[in-house]
Amino acid sequence: MKNCPFCKNTIAESNDTCPYCHRVLVEKIRTPYKQQSQTTQRRTKTSKRKLPNINFNQLTKNFNWNNFKKYIPVLALVLIIFFISTQKEKDHTYTNSNSTPISVLPDIENNLVGPITSKIPKKNPKDYVSLSNGTVLSKNSYYLNGLGELQIKNGTSLDAIAKLVNTTINKSVFTVYVKANSTYTISKTKDGNYKLFFNLGNDWDDEIKAFTVNSGYELFEDSFNFITSEYEEGNYINTKYSKFEVTLNPVIGGNAETENIDMVEFASY
Repeated sequence: MKNCPFCKNTIAESNDTCPYCHRVLVEKIRTPYKQQSQTTQRRTKTSKRKLPNINFNQLTKNFNWNNFKKYIPVLALVLIIFFISTQKEKDHTYTNSNSTPISVLPDIENNLVGPITSKIPKKNPKDYVSLSNGTVLSKNSYYLNGLGELQIKNGTSLDAIAKLVNTTINKSVFTVYVKANSTYTISKTKDGNYKLFFNLGNDWDDEIKAFTVNSGYELFEDSFNFITSEYEEGNYINTKYSKFEVTLNPVIGGNAETENIDMVEFASY
C-alpha cells in the first residue's frame, strides 16, 4: 500500500492513477528513436507495371457501334492534320540540311548591305571546280606599295580564300585563292597592322564567288604588324622589313591560334 501524494489517501501500490483524486501518479516516457543518415544511390530502370485484369467480353457487350460512328469523321480529320504536319516538318528539315554558300566578296556593284547567297545542288566530288593557285579576287593597290611579305601555306585537302584585312580601314586589301596543298606569298605589303581571315572549302562557284561544299571560316587571333626600317652597317644603309609565314593546317609546335567566325562576318570585309 502507498499514500497518494496529492490527496493523502491510501491506495494500492500498483495504481498508476489515484482512484480518489484521479491524478496521474506515473507517466510513461517513450524511448527516443535514433535516426541514421546515409547516402542513397539511385538507379533508374524501366518500371514494369502489372496491367489490371480487363474483361473484354464485358467491354464488347457494352460497346455501342451507333454511338461510335459519329466520332469517325473527327478521328479522320485529326489523322489528316497529323499527317500533313509531319510531312511539313520533314520538308523543313530537308531544306535546312542543305548548306547555303555565301559570297566571299561584298556585292558592291548592286550596293547591297547583306552578302550574296544561293542554293547549290549537290555535285559529285569529281566535278568540283577549283581556281588556279594565286588567283587574285580583289586588291587595294594603295596598301600594296611596300616591302612586307606574308607567305600562306595551305597544307589541307581543301582550297582556301585568304583575306588580308587592314585593321585601320577594317577591309580586305588583298583577297587571293590558295589551292589545296599549295603556297602563295602576298608581297609588297605596306606598313601597318593586318588581320588574316580565311575560308576553306570545295567546289568554287565563280558566279557567287563562294565555295558550295565543306565551307568553313576562321581568323588568326594574332595580328600581323608590318614594319619597315633602315639601319647603317659600315658604309651602307640597309633596309629591314617584316616577313611572316602562316600555315592553314595545324602543325606540331605551331604557335598561332585561330578562331571560328561566321560566314556573314567573313563576307563583310
